[in-house]
Amino acid sequence: MQQPEYVLRGTIRTMGTHGVAEALHIRGSQIAAVGGVGLADDLASRGVTVIDAPHDGAVLPAFVDPHVHLTQYAVATARGVDCRVPHCTGIADVIDALRDRARETPAGEWVIGYGNLFFDQKLAERRFPTRAELDAVSTRHPIVIHCGGHVSILNSAALEAARVERFLHAGMGLWGSPVVGLGDDGNPNGYVAEVDGHLPIPAPSAEETTAWVRERFAADYLANGVVTVGEMLESEAQLSALETLAADEAVACRIALYAIAPGFRPVDEVFDWVDGFGGTPGRLWAQGVKMFVDGGYSARNAASMRPYSPDHAPRPGYRGRLNKSRAELLHAFGLAAQHGVQLALHTNGTRAQAEVLEALTGFGRRIDVRVEHLGNVLEDVADIDAWKAAGVIPVLQPGFLSNFIGDYLPMLFPGHGVSGRVPLRTILDAAVSPAFSSDVAVGGDIGATNPWHTIWSAVARRSFWGIVVEPTESISVEEALRAHTIDAAHALGASSRLGSLEAGKEADIVIVDRDPVHSSLDELAGTQTLAVYRAGEQVFASPRVMA
Repeated sequence: MQQPEYVLRGTIRTMGTHGVAEALHIRGSQIAAVGGVGLADDLASRGVTVIDAPHDGAVLPAFVDPHVHLTQYAVATARGVDCRVPHCTGIADVIDALRDRARETPAGEWVIGYGNLFFDQKLAERRFPTRAELDAVSTRHPIVIHCGGHVSILNSAALEAARVERFLHAGMGLWGSPVVGLGDDGNPNGYVAEVDGHLPIPAPSAEETTAWVRERFAADYLANGVVTVGEMLESEAQLSALETLAADEAVACRIALYAIAPGFRPVDEVFDWVDGFGGTPGRLWAQGVKMFVDGGYSARNAASMRPYSPDHAPRPGYRGRLNKSRAELLHAFGLAAQHGVQLALHTNGTRAQAEVLEALTGFGRRIDVRVEHLGNVLEDVADIDAWKAAGVIPVLQPGFLSNFIGDYLPMLFPGHGVSGRVPLRTILDAAVSPAFSSDVAVGGDIGATNPWHTIWSAVARRSFWGIVVEPTESISVEEALRAHTIDAAHALGASSRLGSLEAGKEADIVIVDRDPVHSSLDELAGTQTLAVYRAGEQVFASPRVMA
């Protein structure tokens, strides 16, 4: 088969040593050369096809999203009822949507809805639907509303099916320490947190899962210029679907797997699995192990240095919950060092982050560690020195400014939560290069899979309700692009072949309708993908004709 060869001509933002170029020579699956107009003219004179980007557009490296829950997101959105604000603005809307689904669902089968993170604060009533309100929808169906990955609301039938009483005195869990809300009568009130992995919801078929992941990747990632993702792997069923997709050349994905411990495998087994996983070269590989050191802010489970507001805490002085002991962290570090496997550690709260950094100092050996959410909240600028000393890679989510950090961190931590929220300017000025990700799971806000939402959030810094959040922490568009391309590839251990447009690297490319560096904030948010290439092959074309 003849290898493709062509030259892209236009404004080419390489995110590499060439800075801004004017020509990109592609031969086969790789970039052969980067240069100016002379390179394009020379290749054209030798009969090489020239593809011109739009005059006002730009050519960029394809985006890398190093932290996603693609399979979970795809399955949940395919079989769930979208109750997110603004689709539903109040509890009556939520109840109506679930009742419509219950009418068409056989008795005994689950009715699944999904709302946003901090759903209780985004609904007009500023509270969650109650167990009684969900019982009014149906007592013949177990009903669950997933609210952003950490919190869920259950009706009586779902509470009974899940046997939630077993979590009343539970300690450490899958995504954080389990929480079961109790009413004034001492019985479960329908609120649960960090137990979604234990809910007895029947799994879809392998064929359904594969089809749904294929659809969501194409529509929500590839069509927005994302080719490579870091998938947080929870189950064998998810793995089977991803292996099927990776074997299909028509699916233009690259997927780095992070096996969640203990969800996917026990800690003592998971490093062996990552070390021995074969995968599909260049398309599916096991990159690391994911562990939860604390839970989520929405569950009031993020382990913070500061106490939560009494209005959002189970007791005075409550600072959230650590989900891993120091001994467990050191054990995981030893396994990572033994196997040469990367660790991705979920640390929402500042106390969880400090625990990880102190444990790494005590471990005494340098290992490859990503700290998820490190820098989303910063207590003290001096803490950045500890990041650098430990050599960790911070993986941030600027989209969380609008998702919850901008509006609701001050609510959880009055007086302290108004500063240090995703302080990107401070982090970059300390010579730290964070990676950006969406961390989209069930209930992510509308449009959150789009990297332009993340980039716009890093520059515009708007909260869910439109408030500008600490504007002096804004960064430039070019800095944000780097964090979602070359620095994101570095977080996946793939920056030698992905993330920038340089000779010898994979030809993963996106062409957009405007030059983002010279766009207004409104224009930046509306950037449209015209074409996407993976390994030199065009894998997406917008209905809009490039001109």
